[in-house]
Amino acid sequence: MTQRVRLAQTVLLAMIVLAAVLHPAHLRAQATTPSASRQVGPIAVFLDCRSGCDGDFFRTEITYVNWVRDRQAADVHLLITDQDAGAGGDEYTLAFIGLRGLAGRSDTLTYTTNPTTTDDERRRGLMQTMALGLVQFAARSTTGPLLRVTAASPSAQDVSQQTSMKNDPWNAWVFEVGLNGSLNGERAYKGRDLEMQLESRRVTAQQKTNFEFGLSYRDNAATVQELDSLGVVLSDTTYKNIQRDWRVELSQVLSINDHWSAGGGLELVSQTFRNQNLRTIARVALEYNIFPYVEATRRELSFRYGVALVSYRYADTTVFDKIRETLPMHFVEASYRTRQPWGSANVNFQHSNFLPEASKRTSQINGSFSVRIFKGLNLNAGGGYEWIRDQVYLPKGEQNAVDVLLRRRALLTGFQYFSHFGVSYTFGSIYNNVVNPRF
Repeated sequence: MTQRVRLAQTVLLAMIVLAAVLHPAHLRAQATTPSASRQVGPIAVFLDCRSGCDGDFFRTEITYVNWVRDRQAADVHLLITDQDAGAGGDEYTLAFIGLRGLAGRSDTLTYTTNPTTTDDERRRGLMQTMALGLVQFAARSTTGPLLRVTAASPSAQDVSQQTSMKNDPWNAWVFEVGLNGSLNGERAYKGRDLEMQLESRRVTAQQKTNFEFGLSYRDNAATVQELDSLGVVLSDTTYKNIQRDWRVELSQVLSINDHWSAGGGLELVSQTFRNQNLRTIARVALEYNIFPYVEATRRELSFRYGVALVSYRYADTTVFDKIRETLPMHFVEASYRTRQPWGSANVNFQHSNFLPEASKRTSQINGSFSVRIFKGLNLNAGGGYEWIRDQVYLPKGEQNAVDVLLRRRALLTGFQYFSHFGVSYTFGSIYNNVVNPRF
């Protein structure tokens, strides 16, 4: 019995000693684990925005992060994309993508402007949204304990819900009017330009209605003088170029579901350059998007097919001895766009032809991309090509040299192309925090 008591006492004493030895270490592990998981210093943020962003303003307002100019050196890739909003403003999508030690952590926020939002209001709204999204990442660095979260007292307008359609006196309609003009000249040349635009639109989740009117007038006159050896004018000839164009378009689009939509429209156009006193187009089309429409700011792969009826009234008799004609046609279009952390790319293909005669057709393909090849090296390129076989509007007879040089009328062609490319390489300090506006 005494031996059993002594054995029990020995075991109990050993357990107490073991607990005394392990317990402080356990406490030390608990105390050091959170701090060990924190990143030392501010997080590094790479801003990837190509529309409506004031980088200098963001860097001066958000100072609890390190702004870097290279994605490879960043802890957070902030990708900002935008698309047109219903009332005429813009909807910005801010994707916060964790990198390096923050890989696997991400978030997405949105910010929407309206047609009356000023540039300062837009940049402040974007800055506020960016600051909110970066907090969760900064909280996991040694900067986290230094942050203080405050909130302004909400006003009655702030806490109220968004205005419902039934309380909107304009019923979601937005109108925009613009008028632009210019005068320029010298002794032997003068030019006048006038442009006017009128647009009204109504956009809801179920449908989109758009009306546009545009008017363009261009008047140029150049005088060519013949001088003798003494500078005396022997003769002068004045060449004039007058271009009058106008366009009216009404379109209606209906949302069917997350992938399907249908639309139709009516378009009236007058173009001096294309020998058209009046071109009338009535069309209907159906569109399918592989990805949901809500992802349109990041990726889109859509297919569209439609039919149309086109009526022409020409200014001069065409090469086909027509002064007016009406032709049915159909068209197909495929479009792909993406904006990802590695860059952006888009490709578009269109084809249309007149149904009575399929040989009268046009096809075009165009695209562009911008890619970060590796640290500091960026490559961008783009181009397009168009096969043209439907110039039914070309005027009959020969065009004189003045028409050709002044581009008064379209010329016979079977193709049209364009291209652009560029490359840039940046090296040196990765930090981009300082803003110095002097000079």
